[in-house]
Amino acid sequence: MVDHLLFKLTVTRLLLAADERRFVPQALEEVELAVEALRQGEYRRDEALRSLASLWSYDPAMLTLGELARRSPPPFDHTFAEHAVAFRDLAVEIDQVARENRVLANGDLQVVAGQLDQLSGPQVPFTSTYDASGQLDGAGAVGARLREVF
Repeated sequence: MVDHLLFKLTVTRLLLAADERRFVPQALEEVELAVEALRQGEYRRDEALRSLASLWSYDPAMLTLGELARRSPPPFDHTFAEHAVAFRDLAVEIDQVARENRVLANGDLQVVAGQLDQLSGPQVPFTSTYDASGQLDGAGAVGARLREVF
């Protein structure tokens, strides 16, 4: 499940980098589905660890993968140790891809904001939707800029 989440985040990063904005909402929806599947898996893992901790008379909060590796008999000790390393590596990769996605997404937002600024002028603080006579402002600077462009 963790590897699947990394895959979905990587696909999203590639779409952002390729400027394929039309597919980004679908990719983000798939990331959310992967996160939800991971949450469900985490719930099942927590239940299993609580059962095992009860059998071992051990605090479930202290029963990490590393602790499972130390306390389990062979060959499970080796398997849990490998899983702990792989999980840490995946967590680092997920963090890195998520940061790259944020940078790319923020860059896209800045490009869109710049394009809107070119069309409508820079964003100014909003004070009212009505002019001094009580009439609707009629789109103000945006309307004037659009009239200039068209």
